[in-house]
Amino acid sequence: MSPTDWTSLAEWVTAFRALHAQARKSKLDKRDQARYEQDREVLAKALLIAQRLSIKPGVTPRQTLRVSLQLPVELEGGGRREKTTTLDLGVGGFATMLPKPMSVLHRFGFVLTLKDGKSVSGGARVVNVQRKGKPFRVAFAFEDLPQAEAERISLEVFDAALATIPPV
Repeated sequence: MSPTDWTSLAEWVTAFRALHAQARKSKLDKRDQARYEQDREVLAKALLIAQRLSIKPGVTPRQTLRVSLQLPVELEGGGRREKTTTLDLGVGGFATMLPKPMSVLHRFGFVLTLKDGKSVSGGARVVNVQRKGKPFRVAFAFEDLPQAEAERISLEVFDAALATIPPV
């Protein structure tokens, strides 16, 4: 990679940060919204490559990207109620540590509190359980999340992703 490529990359990241800030404020026109959606796929793919993660067929990089992010989450279902914190978050779901295992495919209601203090609520299904000593790492996939709520989660994910990239 030549020095001009690095300059171009730095300029691209700066431009993406500006677009993301405008998207956060819901101030993108149709053309800029399309560019923002395309650029966040590019950033997600670059981050996945850097993490050496693969993208499943039929799934976009944005849908695959997960970021380490601790947010309060409440879970309720099957006679259980848990208040915990996420380990990671993606557009498709989240993971958390719980004291007791949960059954894969079991459905729960959730209330996830975002960094701005507002919450997203809906349904989630257990997709993976791993024993990590006494606690269990439990991964959830969102189910039937309205597009507006998925977009709020996406903004949160890209806030966290951008926070890992030093400003230029």
